[in-house]
Amino acid sequence: MPRWQLEGHPRLIPTPPDLFDEWLSLPVTEESPDPRFRVRPAREEDFERIYDCVDEGFGRKRPRAMFDWMYRANPYGRARMWITEEVSSGRLLKTGGIFPWPIWRGDDPRMGGLGGDAATVPDWQRKGLSAIRRVVRRSHPWGKSMTTFAGPNQGSRIVMKKAGEDSGLLGALRGGVAVLRAAPLFERAGVPGAFARVGGAIATPIFSAWSRLGARADAATRLIEIDRFTTDLDDVTLRTMHFPKYWCPHNAAWLNWRYLDHPFESYSAFALTVDERPVAYSVLRLAGAEASLSEFAAEPAHAGALMAETLRVARESGAAWVNFFATPGWRHWPVFRRAGFLPYTTNNYFEAKDWLDQEASERFDAWQVTPGDRDYH
Repeated sequence: MPRWQLEGHPRLIPTPPDLFDEWLSLPVTEESPDPRFRVRPAREEDFERIYDCVDEGFGRKRPRAMFDWMYRANPYGRARMWITEEVSSGRLLKTGGIFPWPIWRGDDPRMGGLGGDAATVPDWQRKGLSAIRRVVRRSHPWGKSMTTFAGPNQGSRIVMKKAGEDSGLLGALRGGVAVLRAAPLFERAGVPGAFARVGGAIATPIFSAWSRLGARADAATRLIEIDRFTTDLDDVTLRTMHFPKYWCPHNAAWLNWRYLDHPFESYSAFALTVDERPVAYSVLRLAGAEASLSEFAAEPAHAGALMAETLRVARESGAAWVNFFATPGWRHWPVFRRAGFLPYTTNNYFEAKDWLDQEASERFDAWQVTPGDRDYH
């Protein structure tokens, strides 16, 4: 039985060692089928060149501190990227890989990864480099022992379909938005200011169902702000987020890195306590009128109170609406509906694959993820 299940022992979610050096040292048995190009695993000294390639490929410049946070500071390990170089010039033409990620199947930790930063410099896009890289990358000894997921953009989805590799493309995630103040939404939609204010005053109470969810919370229940996540919250995660199929157990080290140590975005984390004991937690990303509910970990008995208190904080912080998205089987969708979250279809596509059990992993209902597992950009 895993240590985190043993009676009387601390229920901790262990952080695995960084396997970057081992991954880099293992032999790749295939070479590029086109002698003009060299495909290889990226060393850490290649990261700066990768940052430039990603910026060029996506047509926007990401701060270097953002890259370093994701590529180097992840407590689960350094980024495992693949690069395609032009042999004659040494120019880096294409990159992409995985960021080590906490993925379990039930109580079984997998070698998990979040795919990302698949980018090609503009003058080499749509010229077959993906197929060349695929041949080499799959010959790595770990090529078919990983459990991964990703959020492919439209270009990546087209490439996957052309290559006949879209069986793991499971569809778009389900979204919901809670309206806290309607006037800013009307203004964003182009409604003139005076009409937006009047309409907002009328509409806001209609969207206030969330405020009644915590009405029965007793005096021993309160929401406190989290300065740093500590390991006692690992137990909350295991009790409230456990999923029999694929899920991402976020331990304290990961939560601190993902949210509180983020170099640019502003996150606020909260714990719901009963008699000073944490029973649930949430994380908000705050950006003016916009807010995102990035984490929501609660047992059913405390979910309503956590939702009401979290949305109250969002409103008092100036947010006009709170966004959320998840897989269709997300356990708290009923609570979100009672809180007045309006459903919508996202353009946030989900791709997943467990090479050790491909059939089981290629079902949308086999996965549980939250926004924190996806919106790392």
